[in-house]
Amino acid sequence: MRRLIGAVALLSGAAGALQAQATGLRVEGLAASTVIDAAATPAGTRYAASSLALFGATLETSADGLRAVMLGDTLVFRTGSPFFTAGRDVVKLTDVAMLVEGRFVLPAQFFVEWLPGRWPAHFAFREGTLRVTGLEAQPARPVPGPRLVVLDPGHGGRDSGRIGPTRLHEKDATLQLTRRVRDALASHGFEVHLTRTSDTLIALADRPRLANRWKAGRPAAVFLSIHMNSTTNTSARGFETFFLSEARTDDERRVAEMENAATAFEDGQSVAHSEEENILNGLRNDFYVRASNDLADEIQRALGRVHDGPDRGVKRAGFRVLVGALMPAVLVEVGFISNPQEARRLGDAAFQASVADAIANAVDSFFRTHEHLWTGS
Repeated sequence: MRRLIGAVALLSGAAGALQAQATGLRVEGLAASTVIDAAATPAGTRYAASSLALFGATLETSADGLRAVMLGDTLVFRTGSPFFTAGRDVVKLTDVAMLVEGRFVLPAQFFVEWLPGRWPAHFAFREGTLRVTGLEAQPARPVPGPRLVVLDPGHGGRDSGRIGPTRLHEKDATLQLTRRVRDALASHGFEVHLTRTSDTLIALADRPRLANRWKAGRPAAVFLSIHMNSTTNTSARGFETFFLSEARTDDERRVAEMENAATAFEDGQSVAHSEEENILNGLRNDFYVRASNDLADEIQRALGRVHDGPDRGVKRAGFRVLVGALMPAVLVEVGFISNPQEARRLGDAAFQASVADAIANAVDSFFRTHEHLWTGS
């Protein structure tokens, strides 16, 4: 598939048979009148989604679809689907978004009806022309690629994690929950990878290494390790989110020691770090620490809307699973598996779904409010 770029140009006879049958959409009100590329399909005319860059949108594409940040909204389209999301709204078009000759295109209805309806102060469609008000023509921007979220289900294999009074195994519940988080994030248009997708043991040090490999130099990526808390005090309840820094309290040190104990199951199978990686991993990069703190704040706020346990706050500790992740990284303790009431809820599908949606909404909010981290502006 050819890379989708700022597709604004006059129609050309070299565009192919279907393309030649379609009439481009004229746009007026920018610095210069222009015509948005069109594609004729059996279901009707479509226009290049990349033309949204004209109106200041930041675009990210993949084989699965397109994400556009535009006028304060995040629009997420999926290839082959008539539905898209605009912020929290779900919208149905008359036909599906699709790829035509390697370009992502949208039904004409999106441009001639939905845009003017959503932003009447900026768009109007009259006499076959999309008229634009109050927007400057934007230069073409590079497409940075989809935003990446690496999810890490805690424990696995012979490392069961903690086992609750209901016989719920942490390793099973975290994998179930993480799969739900993956699906919720995918509906927001994120690229999502899991460090494990089955009941297998992955060394703690290898989990951030996998995240860095999937990141592949892209700036827009985060790492979330998902766990369930435990203590000898079976009345303890609630949720908390950690980022990597020196522990300040006995409770922070307790949780870190509990989760770091997983190294006892590893048999030394972790891949050795190079000297350069060891130097990088030893640095306390202020950029990542601050961003991780912000991500933890977002997750705590979102969980507070769906979790009836006490908000135990954002905390910091030396989790080995977070060391070396070259991106904002947090560890979420979504509840106490040692508490009989919370253990039952942690294994409940409906509760897991609400927690998954909350985490996905928090990640989406973090990316939207931290755009400067990815663009450098």
